[in-house]
Amino acid sequence: MAGAITRRAMWAGLSAHLVNITSKFLRSAADFLRFRSVCRSWRSALPLSRCHLPPQLPILLVISAFEDWITFRLTGDSAGHCCRTGIFAYISCLGSSYGWLILFHEGSKEVSLFNPYTAEAIPLPSLTPLLDKIEQENGNKPDDGATVEHALLSSDPTLHRDFVVIVFLEAVHLRCVTCRPGERSWTANPNSIFLDLRLTIPGEDLSFPMMEVVPYGEGRLCAIYGDNRYWAVLGVDPGPPGRVKVTAWGRLPSCVPHTIPSALVPSAGELLLVTWCHERTANATRDLILRVFRFDPGEMGREAVASEVEDIGDRMLFLGKSHSVSVAARDFTGFQGNAIYYVDYELILGKMMTALCVFRLRSSETAYVFESNLLRFTAWWASANLRSYNGSLRGYN
Repeated sequence: MAGAITRRAMWAGLSAHLVNITSKFLRSAADFLRFRSVCRSWRSALPLSRCHLPPQLPILLVISAFEDWITFRLTGDSAGHCCRTGIFAYISCLGSSYGWLILFHEGSKEVSLFNPYTAEAIPLPSLTPLLDKIEQENGNKPDDGATVEHALLSSDPTLHRDFVVIVFLEAVHLRCVTCRPGERSWTANPNSIFLDLRLTIPGEDLSFPMMEVVPYGEGRLCAIYGDNRYWAVLGVDPGPPGRVKVTAWGRLPSCVPHTIPSALVPSAGELLLVTWCHERTANATRDLILRVFRFDPGEMGREAVASEVEDIGDRMLFLGKSHSVSVAARDFTGFQGNAIYYVDYELILGKMMTALCVFRLRSSETAYVFESNLLRFTAWWASANLRSYNGSLRGYN
């Protein structure tokens, strides 16, 4: 026991200069955070703003309300490993934005933001009053109540306090609800275009299932819906209270196939639209083909523009519903660009199997990176965001 205390004291007494030099050999954000957590003196010895860490690949998190969370990390172009985190809670994940997970606590109906790298959490109000009100308006019929579908953030919480949390409700006559940090309740957006997760065009009787919505530019969101037939731009008013309002809408260009699913991907200053298509082969099978379009959302009075690309250069795309990520392959040894990673779910011999696949855009070939029944729940990509919501940077810019 005395020896263990002596060793801890020895490490804690290491000079700040040596701690600083040693930390520069670390390339992984996870390793750096573990390094800083060794003792209080090491945390204080390392600057709160670290620029030496290279860009980080996103991690794939499988969050279940019934089992431990599972983390999958890519270790190579077509390789990776999966491990349990030991974190268990009766919660589900609604979305992933800017490295923050948007969590929904099943019992209390509270929403919170959680950074899986820094373990920092941002509490938000419970949705219980709003959900109870909706159920009462529907005659207290259980099947007519509201269920929380998915969510996203308007901007990075660590950059400013004017971000808005946007939650979409399914099977209710409230389009979406919004909340800013510090507010005590959620704000309904009855004048927005969301209705039962359907995007309604003013002046038309029909509404169409919403498919994808992502932050695009300062204070804006871009959405596609209706089997890739329509687009919309939504403005985010930080308030208070925070609100979301449609500012433009229209039909997608005819070159975009009407297929689902699809993904919008902010990438290197532009917006990409990725669509899933199946092409019939000579042996009567149907091969999956991913098509990529550069997409410029229109404005009122200006049509949207889409142009198909066969090469995305050095970029690697990681696709997920309303939370896709784009990185440069040159920042990661052993990885190739012009690649699209996506999660596929299959039922094999009565078991739900989840596979992480990579699609090579140049050759139109798909390869399996990892396949396991451990990933049988919905998986979410999470980018490395080591900035602190409380104002100080935690080692990564």
